[in-house]
Parts: sequence; structure tokens; C-alpha cells
Amino acid sequence: MAHFDDYHRTVVGYHGTSISSALRIVNRVENFRQSERDYDWLGRGIYFWEYGPKQALNFARIRQRQAINKKHKTSGDLRRATEPLAVVACMIRLGFCLDLTEPENVEYLVAIFDSYRESMELAGAELPKNRHKYRKLDCAIFEYAYKVIEDSESNLTIDTARGIYVPRDGTTRIWPGSWISRDTHIQLCVRNPANLLGTWLHYPTGLGVKNVCEALQAGVADLKSEDSQSESEVEGDESAPEN
Repeated sequence: MAHFDDYHRTVVGYHGTSISSALRIVNRVENFRQSERDYDWLGRGIYFWEYGPKQALNFARIRQRQAINKKHKTSGDLRRATEPLAVVACMIRLGFCLDLTEPENVEYLVAIFDSYRESMELAGAELPKNRHKYRKLDCAIFEYAYKVIEDSESNLTIDTARGIYVPRDGTTRIWPGSWISRDTHIQLCVRNPANLLGTWLHYPTGLGVKNVCEALQAGVADLKSEDSQSESEVEGDESAPEN
């Protein structure tokens, strides 16, 4: 069985997005959107970088470049391609945490993988595959693990998952053979929004009231526009959680 402690300690996580989305979150106009993508490596939830504001901003820049390069842009894509970026900071209580720095939890996932593979074979289905950033196998196994754990423990809900991301590409190592790699970071997947204790705007700073109002109004207008589009057009929204 996985090893769970009720982590009463809190950490600060950072989430990169657009300025209008960030302001809607910190002003409680809307909540963080949970990622429902089938390739997020820790499963479905709200993703944060633990004590990593620059990582969050860098990822938001990557998402913005993707919007810029998209061929058939929606109104939301146009906004994401041009709108200033922001980083939201959040105080997070880890609670019941599937912490992958705990050796018991890593070994538990090995056993879960064996069980998942067996169930897929019995069903005559193929295992999902990990391809580059699309971690479909990882996501499927974590979702399977969450279900097994919560079904076996009547009053246990997994609040968060916590893992250390280390790039596989050897070119990220800071010198040949080094164990230190660029872009190594700790990532949090928050499955229970009640564990988000408070949010504030980390970047940019010094916004005036006029800037805030304009960004909020622009965001509301885009939300109305996006609501009228199909799910396929809205997929990949910058205001959605990123990892």
C-alpha cells in the first residue's frame, strides 16, 4: 500500500497564465481550471511549480509561442498570442499527498503498473504510450492508482501528488555525466481545490486599478466568446492549468 501522511505543512506553488486569467483568479471572479487532458504526467488536476515562479513564467511563454504559431486562430488564440503573461502564487496545503520522493510510493506505483497492465490485457486493450511531452501512460496509471487507493480507503481522498521532474534528454545536463540537469523542478498536481488556501499575483507587480479593470473586462469578453465555440476550438486554453 502507498505511504500517506496527512501533510499539515504548506508550500507555495506557482502557475503561469495570461494576465486576464491571473486577475480573474486572484480577484475570485473564477477558480483555477482543472486540467482534464489525458497526457498530464501526474494525472488530472491543477498543476503548480513548487517554489518555481520562473518555471511557471517560462512555461507560459511556451504556451504563448504555441498560440502565435497556430494556423487557424480563434479569438481566444489571438488574445493568448498577444496578451501579457502573469504568474499566480498559491499557498497549498499538501494534505493526503502521493509524494514521489517517498520510496514506498514509488514502489507502490510499480505494483500499480503491473496491476493496470494485467487489467488492460484481460480487457484486450493496448496500453497507452508516452510520446515526448504527451505522457498518456503515466496519466492512465496515476488515475488508476488514485481510484484503487480511494476505493480501498473509505475516508481517504488524495489531495495532491508531488513529483520531481528530471529531463530525459542528456543535452540538458550541465556537463557530460553530471547528475544536474537544466529544467529540473518539483511539480504539484492538486486534485482537491479545497487545499488551495490563498492566491496572489506574483508577476507582474505594480498594476494600477485601471490595468486590472481593463484586463478583467477583456477576460470576461473572451470567456463569453469562447463559451460559444466548440470544445475542440477551446481545447488548450491558456487560462487552463498548465504543467
